Amino acid sequence: MAKKRKGIAKSHHQPFLNEYNFEITVVVLFALGIFLLVEDMEIKHYLYIFIRAIFFAIGNVIRWLMDATIFVVKQFEVSDLVGISLILLAVILIANRWRERMIERFSQSNNCPECGNHIHRIRRNLKQKVLSIVYFVNVKYYQCKSCNYKGIKLVKR
Repeated sequence: MAKKRKGIAKSHHQPFLNEYNFEITVVVLFALGIFLLVEDMEIKHYLYIFIRAIFFAIGNVIRWLMDATIFVVKQFEVSDLVGISLILLAVILIANRWRERMIERFSQSNNCPECGNHIHRIRRNLKQKVLSIVYFVNVKYYQCKSCNYKGIKLVKR
């Protein structure tokens, strides 16, 4: 059993706000309640105006987005929209294939390809972090202790 050290006990003095937090909150709430009873304020009216303004602003933004979308769609013909959609689909398929090939290429890094020794993980730099975001994979950065080889390993999420 560990013995307690003898010495001068330090007093644990809490700051004023920490010690009297509850009392201060009660006094402030009590004072606010009395103020609202005495003062003739129309809080319900101001809340109604505020909430109404918020809803009208949201409606105006939705109306503006709808008008802008209709304007953009009217600028193109249906064949143009189908062509753009097909091009985007082709780009997405190419990017997915490129991602799969990169994962296949950089997924078997357990030993150093130059000297065959064991590699250990090191901190990633900005390039590996961006690569992780772009390819939606976990990027692990490795270094060999004997020959200073540095390489990455991609692991699907």
